[in-house]
Amino acid sequence: MFPDVAFLKLERSLINMKRFIKDFTLRGLVAAGFGPLILVIIYYVYQLTENVTSRPMTEVNINILSCLVMAFIAGGIGAIFKVEKIPLGVATLIDAIVIYVDYLFFYLINNWIPIMVTPLLVFTVIYIIGYVIIWLIIYKKVKSQVQKVNQKL
Repeated sequence: MFPDVAFLKLERSLINMKRFIKDFTLRGLVAAGFGPLILVIIYYVYQLTENVTSRPMTEVNINILSCLVMAFIAGGIGAIFKVEKIPLGVATLIDAIVIYVDYLFFYLINNWIPIMVTPLLVFTVIYIIGYVIIWLIIYKKVKSQVQKVNQKL
Protein backbone atom coordinates (compact mmCIF):
# COMPACT_ATOMS: atom_id res chain seq x y z
CA MET A 1 0.00 0.00 0.00
CA PHE A 2 2.80 2.44 0.84
CA PRO A 3 4.48 2.13 -2.60
CA ASP A 4 1.09 2.85 -4.22
CA VAL A 5 0.86 6.18 -2.38
CA ALA A 6 4.36 7.14 -3.52
CA PHE A 7 3.50 6.15 -7.07
CA LEU A 8 0.32 8.25 -7.03
CA LYS A 9 2.26 11.28 -5.75
CA LEU A 10 4.86 10.83 -8.49
CA GLU A 11 2.13 10.45 -11.10
CA ARG A 12 0.40 13.62 -9.86
CA SER A 13 3.73 15.50 -9.96
CA LEU A 14 4.33 14.39 -13.55
CA ILE A 15 0.83 15.48 -14.57
CA ASN A 16 1.37 18.88 -12.92
CA MET A 17 4.75 19.23 -14.66
CA LYS A 18 3.16 18.43 -18.04
CA ARG A 19 0.50 21.08 -17.38
CA PHE A 20 3.17 23.62 -16.44
CA ILE A 21 5.23 22.89 -19.58
CA LYS A 22 2.12 23.09 -21.79
CA ASP A 23 0.99 26.36 -20.17
CA PHE A 24 4.54 27.79 -20.33
CA THR A 25 4.78 26.91 -24.03
CA LEU A 26 1.37 28.35 -24.93
CA ARG A 27 1.98 31.59 -23.03
CA GLY A 28 5.47 31.83 -24.50
CA LEU A 29 4.21 31.38 -28.04
CA VAL A 30 1.63 34.13 -27.58
CA ALA A 31 4.21 36.51 -26.12
CA ALA A 32 6.89 35.60 -28.70
CA GLY A 33 4.98 37.44 -31.40
CA PHE A 34 5.32 40.71 -29.52
CA GLY A 35 9.11 40.58 -29.14
CA PRO A 36 9.92 41.16 -32.83
CA LEU A 37 7.11 43.72 -33.08
CA ILE A 38 8.66 45.77 -30.28
CA LEU A 39 12.05 45.44 -31.99
CA VAL A 40 10.59 46.88 -35.20
CA ILE A 41 9.31 49.88 -33.23
CA ILE A 42 12.72 50.33 -31.58
CA TYR A 43 14.47 50.14 -34.95
CA TYR A 44 12.05 52.68 -36.42
CA VAL A 45 12.65 55.16 -33.57
CA TYR A 46 16.39 54.50 -33.81
CA GLN A 47 16.28 55.24 -37.52
CA LEU A 48 14.42 58.50 -36.92
CA THR A 49 16.86 59.72 -34.28
CA GLU A 50 20.23 58.42 -35.52
CA ASN A 51 20.08 59.05 -39.27
CA VAL A 52 20.76 55.36 -39.89
CA THR A 53 19.57 53.86 -43.14
CA SER A 54 20.34 50.19 -42.54
CA ARG A 55 21.75 47.63 -40.12
CA PRO A 56 23.84 44.58 -41.04
CA MET A 57 21.56 41.62 -41.80
CA THR A 58 23.30 39.37 -39.27
CA GLU A 59 22.68 41.92 -36.51
CA VAL A 60 19.02 42.27 -37.49
CA ASN A 61 18.53 38.49 -37.49
CA ILE A 62 20.26 38.01 -34.12
CA ASN A 63 18.19 40.84 -32.62
CA ILE A 64 14.95 39.37 -33.97
CA LEU A 65 15.77 35.92 -32.58
CA SER A 66 16.87 37.43 -29.27
CA CYS A 67 13.62 39.38 -28.92
CA LEU A 68 11.61 36.31 -29.85
CA VAL A 69 13.31 34.12 -27.22
CA MET A 70 13.21 36.90 -24.60
CA ALA A 71 9.48 37.36 -25.12
CA PHE A 72 8.87 33.58 -25.14
CA ILE A 73 10.59 33.16 -21.76
CA ALA A 74 9.02 36.30 -20.24
CA GLY A 75 5.56 35.26 -21.42
CA GLY A 76 5.97 31.61 -20.53
CA ILE A 77 7.15 32.09 -16.97
CA GLY A 78 3.73 33.50 -16.12
CA ALA A 79 2.66 29.85 -15.97
CA ILE A 80 4.32 29.75 -12.54
CA PHE A 81 1.23 31.49 -11.13
CA LYS A 82 -0.91 28.50 -12.04
CA VAL A 83 1.16 26.08 -9.96
CA GLU A 84 -1.12 25.56 -6.96
CA LYS A 85 1.51 24.55 -4.43
CA ILE A 86 3.62 27.68 -4.89
CA PRO A 87 2.55 30.67 -2.74
CA LEU A 88 1.84 33.89 -4.63
CA GLY A 89 4.84 35.70 -3.13
CA VAL A 90 7.24 32.93 -4.13
CA ALA A 91 5.71 32.70 -7.61
CA THR A 92 6.10 36.47 -8.02
CA LEU A 93 9.73 36.29 -6.92
CA ILE A 94 10.44 33.43 -9.35
CA ASP A 95 8.70 35.37 -12.14
CA ALA A 96 10.68 38.54 -11.40
CA ILE A 97 14.04 36.75 -11.22
CA VAL A 98 13.52 34.67 -14.37
CA ILE A 99 12.46 37.72 -16.40
CA TYR A 100 15.36 39.79 -15.01
CA VAL A 101 17.94 37.11 -15.84
CA ASP A 102 16.31 36.57 -19.25
CA TYR A 103 16.48 40.25 -20.16
CA LEU A 104 19.92 40.80 -18.66
CA PHE A 105 21.37 37.81 -20.52
CA PHE A 106 20.12 38.97 -23.92
CA TYR A 107 20.95 42.62 -23.29
CA LEU A 108 24.54 41.64 -22.46
CA ILE A 109 25.16 39.13 -25.25
CA ASN A 110 23.74 41.53 -27.83
CA ASN A 111 25.74 44.47 -26.41
CA TRP A 112 22.56 46.45 -25.85
CA ILE A 113 24.09 47.55 -22.55
CA PRO A 114 27.80 47.56 -21.75
CA ILE A 115 29.21 45.25 -19.09
CA MET A 116 30.00 48.00 -16.59
CA VAL A 117 28.73 48.68 -13.09
CA THR A 118 26.78 51.88 -13.78
CA PRO A 119 24.77 50.61 -16.79
CA LEU A 120 24.01 47.35 -14.96
CA LEU A 121 22.79 49.27 -11.91
CA VAL A 122 20.66 51.56 -14.07
CA PHE A 123 19.23 48.53 -15.89
CA THR A 124 18.47 46.81 -12.56
CA VAL A 125 16.80 49.88 -11.03
CA ILE A 126 14.70 50.49 -14.15
CA TYR A 127 13.71 46.82 -14.21
CA ILE A 128 12.66 46.81 -10.55
CA ILE A 129 10.67 50.04 -10.92
CA GLY A 130 8.97 48.75 -14.08
CA TYR A 131 8.16 45.38 -12.51
CA VAL A 132 6.69 46.99 -9.38
CA ILE A 133 4.60 49.45 -11.44
CA ILE A 134 3.21 46.66 -13.61
CA TRP A 135 2.33 44.55 -10.57
CA LEU A 136 0.69 47.49 -8.80
CA ILE A 137 -1.47 48.09 -11.87
CA ILE A 138 -2.41 44.41 -12.03
CA TYR A 139 -3.09 44.32 -8.28
CA LYS A 140 -5.40 47.35 -8.44
CA LYS A 141 -7.27 45.92 -11.43
CA VAL A 142 -7.78 42.51 -9.81
CA LYS A 143 -8.78 44.11 -6.50
CA SER A 144 -11.35 46.23 -8.32
CA GLN A 145 -12.74 43.19 -10.13
CA VAL A 146 -12.98 41.22 -6.87
CA GLN A 147 -14.83 44.11 -5.20
CA LYS A 148 -17.32 44.24 -8.11
CA VAL A 149 -17.94 40.49 -7.86
CA ASN A 150 -18.35 40.72 -4.08
CA GLN A 151 -20.89 43.55 -4.45
CA LYS A 152 -22.95 41.39 -6.83
CA LEU A 153 -23.02 38.60 -4.26
